[in-house]
Amino acid sequence: MKKTVTALTGMLVAGALALPITVNAQAPKAPPTATPPAATAPAPAAPAAPVTVTPEARAAIKELIETMKMRENMAKAFQLMGQNLPLQMAQAMNAQIENNASLSQEQKQKVRAGMNQPFENAVKEAQAIINDPKNVDESIERMYPIYAKYYTADEVRQITAFYKTPVGAKTLSVTPQLINESMQAGFSIFQPRVNAVMEKTIKKEVDAVTQASTPAKAPAKAPAKK
Repeated sequence: MKKTVTALTGMLVAGALALPITVNAQAPKAPPTATPPAATAPAPAAPAAPVTVTPEARAAIKELIETMKMRENMAKAFQLMGQNLPLQMAQAMNAQIENNASLSQEQKQKVRAGMNQPFENAVKEAQAIINDPKNVDESIERMYPIYAKYYTADEVRQITAFYKTPVGAKTLSVTPQLINESMQAGFSIFQPRVNAVMEKTIKKEVDAVTQASTPAKAPAKAPAKK
């Protein structure tokens, strides 16, 4: 039971990463009034002004990007994303089929049965999109206004100077591992608790099914009086 629950937990976590989350929030309704006041539509929010990246800031950010090896790290991240893509796509597409209310269970099975080759084609197409080198170039280019929004050119140069020191270089080297181990530590906290919830839920359903299929025993007859 515990192995099954642990496997289910892993699937749920991966599925949560693959599927979009939609939140439908409804504001509480105001009580009706006899003479409702005239309502005016709120003015649309003005779009944020684009950040201007000066030549000085661009040069400073470019040096930081090179010092932090962002291009190489981003390329590795996209490559890893492509490797994990088949499992995530399989879970996401399976969920879309299962949640399609217009299909019967028989139709869902037929859709799944015919998905082998189309799924492989879809994975190849998606991986080609992720592995396109232009993704890294475009992502790097979008970093310039983001950094310029939060840092001055002088602050960027100070950050770069830190990363060029021995402790700064070490920070760049060990940060991915630090993040990974921190995530594992956090996962180890809630995983047993999630497993307990799932075990309780599964056990309740299993007990209900097994008890329903077990024939009730006839009450024992009292011994006849002499």
